[in-house]
Amino acid sequence: MSAVNAVCRGGPFHGALVRVEQEVGAVDVADPAGGGGSARYLITRERVWHPSSTRPFVVLVWTGEG
Repeated sequence: MSAVNAVCRGGPFHGALVRVEQEVGAVDVADPAGGGGSARYLITRERVWHPSSTRPFVVLVWTGEG
């Protein structure tokens, strides 16, 4: 798996670090804990720094679905 590059804000996976491959739109994020579920998040233009990375992370905002 490639390195994570995004952080989930809100919803069932709040705070989870995940990998997204696209720049805009909505993505279905699989349960990072491996529970089998998923939730829909919107890719935002916001970026935040995280101590685990030298590059800023994309912020994903929960849509309320999933």
